[in-house]
Amino acid sequence: MSNEAFQKGLPVGIAIGIAIGAALGVALGNMAFMGAGLAIGIGLAPAFGKAQLNQTKDNHKTDEDSSAEG
Repeated sequence: MSNEAFQKGLPVGIAIGIAIGAALGVALGNMAFMGAGLAIGIGLAPAFGKAQLNQTKDNHKTDEDSSAEG
């Protein structure tokens, strides 16, 4: 589950990490902070992936419930 969550959340984590790094770089005037932001984003990737997996499971459960009623 953890590996699947990491893989699912990696694109979101990288995108958020780049955004954080760019914001830090512009605010502090040193684009070397891009690496720090990217590390933060990759570190958060499993959390994003777990949320996406839970949302997917909830959507499937809702679809199954509505098709059983109809």
